[in-house]
Formats: sequence, structure tokens, C-alpha cells
Amino acid sequence: MNLNRFVDMYGNSSFDEIPFTEVDNVIFATLAYVPFHDCIVTSKINKKTLSRVANDFFSNYSSKNKNIYAVRKAIKLLNNIKGTKRYKDLVLYHYVYESGSEEQFSAFTIEINKSLYYVSFEGTDQLVSGWKEDFMFSYCFPTISQKKAISYVNRHFLFSRKKLIIGGHSKGGNLAIVAGMYANYFVKKRIIKIYNNDGPGLLKEQIESNNYSSIKDRLVNIIPNYSVVGILLHHDNMCVIRSMKKGIFSHDVMSWVVRDKELEKTVISPYSKELHDRLITWIEKYDNETREKFVISLFSVFDRAGINSIIDIFENKKLILKLILETKGIESDIRKMIKDFILLIFQTSSEVKIDEIKMMFQKKSKTIESK
Repeated sequence: MNLNRFVDMYGNSSFDEIPFTEVDNVIFATLAYVPFHDCIVTSKINKKTLSRVANDFFSNYSSKNKNIYAVRKAIKLLNNIKGTKRYKDLVLYHYVYESGSEEQFSAFTIEINKSLYYVSFEGTDQLVSGWKEDFMFSYCFPTISQKKAISYVNRHFLFSRKKLIIGGHSKGGNLAIVAGMYANYFVKKRIIKIYNNDGPGLLKEQIESNNYSSIKDRLVNIIPNYSVVGILLHHDNMCVIRSMKKGIFSHDVMSWVVRDKELEKTVISPYSKELHDRLITWIEKYDNETREKFVISLFSVFDRAGINSIIDIFENKKLILKLILETKGIESDIRKMIKDFILLIFQTSSEVKIDEIKMMFQKKSKTIESK
């Protein structure tokens, strides 16, 4: 079964009857994608229950975000839980949403009971615009969103006595790790669990730091067995769960298999293991300055090619050719990095034949050289 089936089965059981589970964590992390603008108050004053927030949201919601997959799924999940005994009386507050050219940050807090809160950080969807900061993690620490995540937990919970669970999906999972690592000492003491749900890891120097060691025993890195996002950068102690989909499509939490009250455990696929090893080897060949030039160039190529969704590339080989064509004018060493990266992503994919991509690059290179 999936998350919605879990809600159907256990929605009538309170958190006193069935304590917080890792599946609840995934549900709360997913809700961060809902655009709760003006629905959740920013403080505890006049705080609102989840059912009231949901009613306010649906009374004003339009379908303008229907093209964003994660938002659609999160809204459907909100609709499914809003009337259940387990979730309807949870209290939501401290909502924040900020966006700019280099980052997007959103978070909110769920009061599970009088002694336990869950802080949920929003992640990235399949839209290319949201992936840029994920790639920035490879050369920049802390990013703007990481700084804001740290500030969020310190600002709202420094003087609280409540226990905290911090989590997020995709980029939100990375933000949860960093927020826990750099939380104020008194805040960090009250964090009982940190959930990174298929989010990127950390730079090597961060995962070897004392700040990481201080939260390592409370960190749960959940990745689907065919993960593409969750195996980026450095991780340890990964909890591998079964997904009904493969590759980039396994990033969808609705594909994650639930058995009773837990996510079904399994082992990492050869696909993800090989991709992780290759990415780590590839990225560590370059210094931070070169990685930065690569990320800036890569996303300018996406922009010029008119590619808005990562999923589109896996479903349409013609878009790969457009990417290759748009590398014209980029200095040769960075163009080679982009080529290597594209080949690497599709190296173990059954959707696209790697020889076809190599042939595309060879033809394009000859065209460039002849001019």
C-alpha cells in the first residue's frame, strides 16, 4: 500500500493510540509542498488546526499549480487527511515562504501534541528551476536556504521546552540535516529525530565534521531502492525502502511501499549503487570553483533549451539533443563536464540507450570543430 492507503487504515487512530511513525514523517514532509499562503498563521497566536487550514486552503485554491507534480500530490494528501481523527486536530503554525533567483525556502511547524513538534521543510519538485540549489550543494556550504533552515529552528524553538522532529523530502531533507547540525545547543538537545527523505547528502568535509557527529545518532536517511536524488553527495546509515517505480520516478513518495505502519525495507539497487559511486568519483575530480562553473553553465543550457522538467529529459530523447546543441559557446572543459554528467545520469538507465547519446555528442562535437 502507499501513503493514502495508510491514511485509510490508520486515520481513525490518534497519536496516543498509535505513536508517531516514519510514515507520518513522510506525510508531514510531503505537506510542505502545499502552498499554504495566508492559510497558516505565522505565530502561535490564533493558531489553527489542520482541518481548519485545509478548509481555508480549499476555499481559495485554484488549479494554477496543477502542472507541479509534488504540489498536486501534496494537495490530494491534504484532502485525504483533513477529516481524519489522527490528523484533523493537529495545530499548524510558523509558516514561511520565500523565493528568489537562487533559492526557494518554505517551512512550517506541526504540533503533534503538547510535548512534540514536527518541523517540515519544503523540497524540490521535478521542475528544473528548483534543482539548481540542489546542485549548488556540491560546491557551496551553507546555501541561502540552509542558512534560513538553521535560523528557522533557532528563532522559533530556542526558548521552547518541546521535543522536536525535523524532516523534509528532497532538498527539504538536506535542510533538515543542516538545521539539526547547526541548531543552537539548547535546541539541538531537544531534537529527537531528523528525517532526510530522499534528499541530497553533504560535502565530505561536512559529513566528517563535529557538527554532523553531534546529530548522527538521530538522523534517518530514507532512500528508495532506485534513488537518484538521495544518493547525491555523501551519506551514511541509509535506510533503503521499496519503491514501485525506478530511477528519477522513485523520488515520488506516493510510489513508496508501506507495510502495516512502516515503510517496507529492502536493499539498494545496483542502478543506484553504481550511480552513487560514479557521481562521487566524478564530482571529486573537480575543485569547488570548477563545480560552480559547471552548475551555472548546466542550468543556462537547460534554460536555453526550454527544458522545464527533469522528468521530460527521461521521457523525450529529443530534449537530450537540444541540451547538446545548447552547449555551443561554452568553454570546452565545462562542455566536457556537461557531456560526462549527462552520460553518467543515463549510464544505467534502461529508458535511454547510452550509445545513442554518445553518438549525439560525437556529431555535435564534429559540427563545432568544423566551424
